[in-house]
Amino acid sequence: MKSTDKPILSSIRRFPRPFALGILTLAFTNLFDVLSPFALKKAIDAISGGDRGALRDAVLMYAVFMVLTVSFRHQWRIHFGRFHHAVAEDLRNRLFNKLSVLGPRFFEKNPTGELMSLMINDVNTFRMAVGPALLILFDAGFIIAFVLPFMLSISVEWTWKTMILLPVIPFIIRFMEDRIASASRQQQDRLAEMSGFSQELVTGIRVVKGFAQESNRQKVFRTFSNKYAESCNAVARYDALFEPALQIGIATGSVILLAWGSKDVLSGAVTLGTFVAFHEYIKRMIWPMAAIGSGLSLIQQGRSSYSRIADVLDADPEVEDLPTTTQTIESVDALEVRNLTYTYPDATQPALVDVSFHLKRGEILGVIGPVGSGKSTLVQLLGRLRQAPTNSILVNGQPLESIRLQSWREQLAMVPQEAFLFSRTVEENLLFGSEHDTAVDTAADPTAVHRRAIDTAAQVAIQSEIEKLPLGYRSWLGEKGVNLSGGQRQRMTIARALARSGCLMMLDDSLSAVDTKTEATILQSLRQSPMTAIIVSHRLQALGLADRILVLNEGRVEALGTHDELLLLSPTYRRIHDRQMSEQAPTESSHSNLPSTISPEVLREGV
Repeated sequence: MKSTDKPILSSIRRFPRPFALGILTLAFTNLFDVLSPFALKKAIDAISGGDRGALRDAVLMYAVFMVLTVSFRHQWRIHFGRFHHAVAEDLRNRLFNKLSVLGPRFFEKNPTGELMSLMINDVNTFRMAVGPALLILFDAGFIIAFVLPFMLSISVEWTWKTMILLPVIPFIIRFMEDRIASASRQQQDRLAEMSGFSQELVTGIRVVKGFAQESNRQKVFRTFSNKYAESCNAVARYDALFEPALQIGIATGSVILLAWGSKDVLSGAVTLGTFVAFHEYIKRMIWPMAAIGSGLSLIQQGRSSYSRIADVLDADPEVEDLPTTTQTIESVDALEVRNLTYTYPDATQPALVDVSFHLKRGEILGVIGPVGSGKSTLVQLLGRLRQAPTNSILVNGQPLESIRLQSWREQLAMVPQEAFLFSRTVEENLLFGSEHDTAVDTAADPTAVHRRAIDTAAQVAIQSEIEKLPLGYRSWLGEKGVNLSGGQRQRMTIARALARSGCLMMLDDSLSAVDTKTEATILQSLRQSPMTAIIVSHRLQALGLADRILVLNEGRVEALGTHDELLLLSPTYRRIHDRQMSEQAPTESSHSNLPSTISPEVLREGV
């Protein structure tokens, strides 16, 4: 069953108890509220007749009805509040869980802002549909069911005459709601424009300052802000007419009652108490007339929002475990890529063609090639961010797709091209995903965690820079680590990977912003770790520790071998080598950092 099938009914089935209790207490609330005018009638008639005993009984009855009404109103608010907030929480969790398993292709097609809007605005709009909207409709139904018989029992003639114009009220309300909805949509559009501009300004503040465009940006923002203010005023103008429209029904019914009902009171056909009670029932009937249109409108908006949410909930992950996938692994002893060919779903040409290599435990493979040669695609396929063809990647002799996704990911330590840090402390970022992650081990010893963070920072030569921060390892990082330099962010993400207890590390061009001295320290830390590693880089010096280097060109393996072998076998590698050699400063040893001058054996010894 698709997520869009009867979402409101499905929500009720998920949380039947609070919904049922909310509806039951709502019914009793309306019942006792409808009985209170009857007690008021008794009291007024007792006053008119001078019957103190009857007055005392009527006052007691009225007090009891009011206490019961208040008590049950308190209960339905609690139970119905629990219901629709539970629905919203469940939907948010389902949506977040789904987003966490979807692959890169989904996020490439869906902007982050829209997904955030789903998590916040659309979930809340659907909550309003299953909460206040359902409550309004049930409330209106109960009031009509309880009030109308009382009115008819008093006078059929009064009832049809005073209510003759009430059926028009829903149309008036709907007309007003359509105008308000249209103005609200424009208001939301203006808000989205202003928010988007603000987010862009904050994100690109360095560029704005670099081009001295602060004043121009301020002028543009004022334009967006003024448009938003105008749209808010338009909503306010229509909203100001909403309450008077409701009062038309009350006023009309009251005038008709005074015109016809007063004659019966004066003639003695009915009592004054009956007249007052009937007027109270007229006021209570106004609410259902207005509420039905409002409730249906909220439900329609909720369905529309849920349809957008359902598009995400029904999206198929690029990579997922099959029901028969049960195998787990404890280590990566051998990794083999066998005749791997991969084409992106919307592409006409394959990104990788017939790629093959193998790695043993503890070996380091370097990967190099021109832009667009398939290096990052290879890393994503190995990390199972995208689904590789069956039997094209083998781990310990077993097809990668036969291993549970969670088990495989636990063996990985991936560092992507774009260094991403969380808006948390330095320490939390360093140990994210490791066994010392305080989010994983809530009972972890703070001293041991701090010591592990220091050791991790030392592996990437960033400890001295962290200690200069105001709170050291407890310093809070800005969004995406904005208060750190590019090189610091890269080192932090590499340190985060080194802190993992995984068996296979993959660096996807993650050393581009690191100086050569620090790069050597990081590579030495990697060599000393027990991990098997794949290092993707455009710089040959970053591949100095590699046992072998894979050269990709237009998605194909041009050559695989050592540095000296590739100089003879690969025109692409030789061209990259010659260009980087020519870029060396004349005062430096032109071969000091390239694999051709320092052998892997020497680097392994730390010389």
